[in-house]
Amino acid sequence: MISAERFHNDDLSGLVLLERADVRVLTPEEERRILMELDAHRRVLAAGAEDRRLPDAAPDFDVQDFVRTLLAAGPATSDEEAVLLATAKCYNATRTRLAMANLRLVAHVARRYRDRGLSASDLLQEGFCGLLTAIDRYDVSNTTRLASYAVWWIRQSLQRAVAAGVYPVRLNPRHLQKLAESSHEAEDPNRKPARPRSSSSEATLKQIHTATRPALSLDAPIGDAGGSSLMDTLSYPSSDEADDPDQGEQLASLIDQLKPRERMVLQLRFGLNGQESRSLSQVSQVLDVSKERIRQIQDAALAKLRALARRDRSCCEVG
Repeated sequence: MISAERFHNDDLSGLVLLERADVRVLTPEEERRILMELDAHRRVLAAGAEDRRLPDAAPDFDVQDFVRTLLAAGPATSDEEAVLLATAKCYNATRTRLAMANLRLVAHVARRYRDRGLSASDLLQEGFCGLLTAIDRYDVSNTTRLASYAVWWIRQSLQRAVAAGVYPVRLNPRHLQKLAESSHEAEDPNRKPARPRSSSSEATLKQIHTATRPALSLDAPIGDAGGSSLMDTLSYPSSDEADDPDQGEQLASLIDQLKPRERMVLQLRFGLNGQESRSLSQVSQVLDVSKERIRQIQDAALAKLRALARRDRSCCEVG
């Protein structure tokens, strides 16, 4: 699975958890015995819930919901309630023991979701919740090991946590899976996609990447020198700049020094030469390239304009 040393650099609390004595891999015989014990407790609780079922109660039995109800009710008032309360406590203790024994499985699955805004301890906690759900839902008639069954639930819990807490736009687990697959393909260019993507899938993937793009601070410095910020480019010009009649001619002279494709992108994006300004998506449709490519051309063109403007300013000062 995963060693404690691999988790040390991420979070000290994760290291402490993985070093606990009850975090150990069970033998198939030990795991089966604990699962049978859990199933026996679950049957007793299910029978007790059936006797207490209200006419408008949900038809599906949620063992953990019933356990919480029993533990919140306080001391038992009858022999039947005493048996159910003791069974609920035994169920929780056995469930926790089985879950702690599989904590290294959670840590192994959680490695795939690192560097997405959640700490290692948060990933362990969310994955642990998915493991508990898998234990509650596991059927002892299953021939597969608990670990094989629990991986799907652990992944679902981690994906929901990442979607809810990391990105400014909420993503569902299916979109997160697409994002993870594209990240793996970017890391390994020789890796082929599991299945060919359609044009609609490519469009969806572009939207996901746009939604997960990190936010930009208005105070972030622009350029290597860091003398100006993004806010400076969005602010209104000063009165001197606004009244300068040569400013338009100077800008036109600088833009003429750009490549034709760069000039076209800036003209379409910012409405130069009397044209209407367009969004990145609209420009990408006009030029029949991706929106990301338009953004790259725009950034390169603006960087060239700044360099040209600095060069002209330096020449004027020298002259």
